[in-house]
Amino acid sequence: MIDKSRRVTGPAGPRDTRRHNLSLVLREVVAAEASSRANLAEATGLTKATVSSLVSELIEAGLLVEGGQDTAGRIGRPGLMLSLNGDSVAGIGLEINVDYLAVCVLDLLGRVRHRRVVRTDNRLSPPDEVINAVARLGRQAIGKAEQQGMLPGGVTVAVPGLVELGEGTLLTAPNLGWRRMPLAAILAERMRRPAPKARIEHQPRVRIENEANLGALGELWEGRGRAWGDFCHISGEIGVGLGIVMGGALLRGSGGLAGEFGHIQVDRDGPRCPCGSLGCLERLVGQEALLATAGIDAELATSIGDPKDGGAAALVARARAGDGRTLAALAEAGDVLGAACGTLVNLLNPATIVLGGIFAPLAPWILEPFRDGLRRCSLATRWQAPRVEVSELGPEAAVRGAASSALRDILADPYLMPRGSKEVS
Repeated sequence: MIDKSRRVTGPAGPRDTRRHNLSLVLREVVAAEASSRANLAEATGLTKATVSSLVSELIEAGLLVEGGQDTAGRIGRPGLMLSLNGDSVAGIGLEINVDYLAVCVLDLLGRVRHRRVVRTDNRLSPPDEVINAVARLGRQAIGKAEQQGMLPGGVTVAVPGLVELGEGTLLTAPNLGWRRMPLAAILAERMRRPAPKARIEHQPRVRIENEANLGALGELWEGRGRAWGDFCHISGEIGVGLGIVMGGALLRGSGGLAGEFGHIQVDRDGPRCPCGSLGCLERLVGQEALLATAGIDAELATSIGDPKDGGAAALVARARAGDGRTLAALAEAGDVLGAACGTLVNLLNPATIVLGGIFAPLAPWILEPFRDGLRRCSLATRWQAPRVEVSELGPEAAVRGAASSALRDILADPYLMPRGSKEVS
């Protein structure tokens, strides 16, 4: 049998070279926020004629617009400035979590064009019903984008489990009880819209990705991640996830399954985890564990599911009121989480650890115990302690990262840019 994944593809042809150069120009415009043709030629090393041809193609595709003059003091006639077109293409992000569904639409400038969260315990519904609900959110998001004159450039779905990226298969989502599901293909089919309603010549590409990975990428692309150096993003919801960014890129591991931080064993005599093990970290510091220890109804939703009366909000309210049981629960959770992160620091030596998800609003009460546990269990912190940051995106990081990921695919390969249909009903 021939292993097709290892076949030699041959040297790059003219189309591949042009695709690379188009992306090179686009990425330079993103880095500079706005640039002239002359500046692009200087920055990329391409000839002015080549840059002019590439820019014309990118403008025609709707990715760039020009306007305003270059005031950098160059000799001769000032050039026109080029910038990203924020009204051309939309990235669609969807998130399936244990007790909510979320959707976000971003434009190329990072502006949120549509956002919706549906509070629901997805463990109580058959997978087919949950997938149908997600598909409806996706179709609605595409419609919202089109109403604003944008074409959907792609859909990325954040899921709380292990993902096989190549085939778009969800291998397992322990907290949902889902296993071996070709989720990308299923959602692509169920999000397919009737031809008369579609404004594009093809259906948007659908990808799935681990929600913790997308949370880290959301911080990198939409948050403050570029200033953090190498960082580990801890996302807390029902489960506890980890996204690792090293050298400005996501660390996936050999099979793409790195980052299952919530399933490291911290107490071999601890409670049974849905993954089958005992005493996993998320069974001690996840949202349901925190609610139970604090004596709060564990059926309350996460803060993203309902910001006004969700589980994290209930914990915050009781902590602010000085409730002793809640304060003790948060202190203990912070210490356990910090101790677990001590091992993480010993292994990876990140510059920054980021507390995200429900840990962000709970930071005022878990931060100091977290630092205590970190110092106690990490040799590295005695000489070089990592910064500890609190996410500003909080529980939105994953769905924002998902939407941004769809756009980043186009920036990396402009030929993925959808083309508008000539006949729009």
